[in-house]
Amino acid sequence: MLLDRMGYILAEAFTLLVVISFTKAILRLRRGCDQRRFLSQRDREVFFQPIKLTAGAPMRFLRYAVIFTLVTTIGAVEIIILSPFGATIVSGALLVTCTAIVHRGLAEG
Repeated sequence: MLLDRMGYILAEAFTLLVVISFTKAILRLRRGCDQRRFLSQRDREVFFQPIKLTAGAPMRFLRYAVIFTLVTTIGAVEIIILSPFGATIVSGALLVTCTAIVHRGLAEG
């Protein structure tokens, strides 16, 4: 039983690494064809800029924490309930539910 689950985890981890590696390779090829660096100056500005906290930052962080808690809890419940129906059903349900929660949670207002 445990070895079956470990096999699934290893297979999924390998697939995730392959997808990430393939995506990085495509990005490098596209940047290389145009004779551009892997990370341009604009990329560095966007990714490595210092964080600027505004007056509403604590409420935003609280909202993020609530969204994270909801997605994690509801995701675990969905996995428990829908796991007998297969990975496709679980993946689709998780995608729709988590997207709806994040979209509603991040909507300003």
